[in-house]
Amino acid sequence: AKIEEVLAKMKEELEAKTANELKDLCANKNLKLGAGKEGRIETLLQDAKASGEVDRAITALARKARAEQLLAMEACEVLKLCEEVQTDPLVKEVLVERLLAHEADFGRVPADEEPKAKRARRA
Repeated sequence: AKIEEVLAKMKEELEAKTANELKDLCANKNLKLGAGKEGRIETLLQDAKASGEVDRAITALARKARAEQLLAMEACEVLKLCEEVQTDPLVKEVLVERLLAHEADFGRVPADEEPKAKRARRA
């Protein structure tokens, strides 16, 4: 069902292009140029299936839907899921991106000259 949806969307996008644009797309992918707009569209759709482009689009749609589902959840529920699958919710790259975004809006976060000494862990 998802394959048909993705192919229908791709076909709609391709139909909006001119015959010359379709010819260029076929040429760039080293596909037979075909005669006429419909032939080129079919060639491009078959290539999309064979090259895995359709599968990647389906995966992207599923990922987007899952992201929306997770974003709709409360933070504590998402944290609980992270704990269940033993995933670190505090990923350094994400923290850095958020700090950079904050600094872009509000200015640089002042940093101490010397990093604070870490406290010893207690057993």
